[in-house]
Amino acid sequence: MMMETITKKSATQLALENLRSYVMNDSAQVGDRFPTEKDLCALLGVGRGTVREAVKVLISQGLLEIRPGLGTFIKSKTPMPADSLSDWFLNNEVELQDLIVVRSTLEPLAAKLAIERCTGEQLSALKKNQAGAIKAAEQCDAAALAHYDEEFHRTIFVIAGNVLLIEINDIISRHLAQFRQNTFKIKNNIDNFIPAHDAIIRAFETQDTALGEKKMRQHMKKVAKDLESSKFNS
Repeated sequence: MMMETITKKSATQLALENLRSYVMNDSAQVGDRFPTEKDLCALLGVGRGTVREAVKVLISQGLLEIRPGLGTFIKSKTPMPADSLSDWFLNNEVELQDLIVVRSTLEPLAAKLAIERCTGEQLSALKKNQAGAIKAAEQCDAAALAHYDEEFHRTIFVIAGNVLLIEINDIISRHLAQFRQNTFKIKNNIDNFIPAHDAIIRAFETQDTALGEKKMRQHMKKVAKDLESSKFNS
């Protein structure tokens, strides 16, 4: 069976589709040795990291198995029931990564502008939001956490006072709605979210714009890492 060279969209997504089709094809049999990592990279036109991620998913689905010292083999042609949450993150990976790239640029800027303008009342609003988020985190309430996360970031954009930035953030938030609902169904993502917002609030308290930019940038990097791990650990 021929595999298609990957040129567009998410390399991991398309590598996974190609490799799954390879396993399910009539010419492949249970017990057959799977192509080596080097051969797969050449066949698909992708890097080793992409191949490893795709193979990892197929192993988790019960289609492949690693035999120490021998290599990777086809274990089954019938995948185990899919984890719908992991599948959602994998299937929406490209759009989510694009959104995170934009957020990584805009969010630190918004934090800087907001810290320069923030009033005591506005700081209290951020703290009130965080108190609600902490309570929701204790209850693992994904819907409530999604609300508090969206509200927290929008409040910062509103405080920043730039109408165009607010409009762009609102557009991004609409695209992130389902991501926020799903990401907070994963305990590790909840655990990362609360300290990140705490650190940002401390920058507001000390009126430290450089710290605010730094902590927001770190927050966005962690969101990107959470997205990556959510494809396999949800």
